[in-house]
Amino acid sequence: MSFLSKLKQRLFKSSSKIDQGIETLLDDETKSSENLNANSVIKESEVQFEHSNKSDNEKKINEGLDSASDGNGFLSKILKKKNSSGKKRVVDDKLLESLEELLISSDLGVSTAIKISASFAEAKYGQKLNKDEIKSALANEIKKILVPVAVPISISKESLQVVLVVGVNGSGKTTTIGKIANQEKAKGRKVIIAAADTFRAAAVDQLSIWGTRSGVPVVKGEEKSDPASVVFKAIEKAQDNESDLLLIDTAGRLQNKSDLMQELEKIIRVIKKKDNTAPHNNILVLDATSGQNIHSQVDIFSKSAGVTGIIMTKLDGTAKGGVLVALADKFSLPIHCVGLGEKQEDLETFDPRLFANAIVGIDVES
Repeated sequence: MSFLSKLKQRLFKSSSKIDQGIETLLDDETKSSENLNANSVIKESEVQFEHSNKSDNEKKINEGLDSASDGNGFLSKILKKKNSSGKKRVVDDKLLESLEELLISSDLGVSTAIKISASFAEAKYGQKLNKDEIKSALANEIKKILVPVAVPISISKESLQVVLVVGVNGSGKTTTIGKIANQEKAKGRKVIIAAADTFRAAAVDQLSIWGTRSGVPVVKGEEKSDPASVVFKAIEKAQDNESDLLLIDTAGRLQNKSDLMQELEKIIRVIKKKDNTAPHNNILVLDATSGQNIHSQVDIFSKSAGVTGIIMTKLDGTAKGGVLVALADKFSLPIHCVGLGEKQEDLETFDPRLFANAIVGIDVES
């Protein structure tokens, strides 16, 4: 299964919710129309009944209504003809309100849902659309938000590139660093990793496994040692070895925000002493399953580390992929990659068009 197919599959709950929601809206409209048609046919029969032989026409009406229920009657044929042309719905205030609620329930957030709905209304208000047309129009509005922020990680080949990776514990930082290291090594670059989360032994062990697997050296320090000292040693080693890329893993404790900020600020000061142009990328790794809590994480790490871009992980474990749209709308930070699992190949450059299609339930290859 391709990564793009996985994206649709992983976002199935979200896309299914929007898809089924739109279907319900169209069903409600169709049922209203069918009821009007049914009432019209019955009234017409009643008028004819008043001007004809009562017994004969009563029998015909009853036969007509009975046959409608088994699919062979005149009324049934009218309704089938209505359905065969495809369910459609006029874009009006009621539909727009329902679409807003649908987008909010898919974790796009209130302000972003309103923005998309308003833009959708500006383009489509008063038109009669079927389900596919509504989904396509919604996807286009989502793409308008995502396309400007879809930016691949830029890693220069001219000098050592220092990439600082931040995020809360459990967000997928360590796995993401391992994947990036493996991918860049496969491109022929000399990569080194700094295990600067010295307070979490599991992170150091995990990075060591990734390093061994990819043939990438990992610089470690003593448990609970100063993370900045590990970074200092890693930069020196990277410079001595003429490495192309240094990836730095950091702690993600949010229990005491001031300590975290001070630690990150110290790491950045140490980096700048060795290279005043570094770090060249400050990447924030976010866990998609966190939902709207992600917004506060972006706020905190932007202040402490000057975030330059985002990687969203664990889209394989959530139906809340819509939160990425809300982040793009609110912060306008570059979105570099998305992750769908633990395997090396499960990290891909962010494609806004395919992501928008997957969110609303359109085939990702469309």
